[in-house]
Amino acid sequence: MKIFIDEIAWIILGDSSHPLHHGFSEQFKYYLDGGHGFYTTNIVYGNAISQLKKQYDSTKALRFSEILEEAWLGTHLHFLWIGRRTQRDALRLFKKFPEEQFSVFDFANVVLMNRRNIRFIMTTNQVYSKMGFKIVPES
Repeated sequence: MKIFIDEIAWIILGDSSHPLHHGFSEQFKYYLDGGHGFYTTNIVYGNAISQLKKQYDSTKALRFSEILEEAWLGTHLHFLWIGRRTQRDALRLFKKFPEEQFSVFDFANVVLMNRRNIRFIMTTNQVYSKMGFKIVPES
């Protein structure tokens, strides 16, 4: 199974004091032990690390960044890149669904997940379920 991890999920996983940290960590470990593939984007990664720096400090953010880099160099984490074509397609969705509380980057995630046939996403953003994705962990 392929699982996309969005910005809020990375922040929750990187913040042991977050109320959802334990549940997300348990699910992450469960899927990791099951050999499932994790996906994210370069933008999601950068935003999550930046947010952890704002919430804590650069030391904690860099430590978490090193963990993700190590996972990427192994077989656990795959980075998807938001380029010009993806951005264009994301803007089309942004225009098509103006009422949804999604950023252009959220729509870019949707575009990339559809291209890679990723049906599961680790997030707290329920709008992804409206877009046809299964949210994990279930709330």
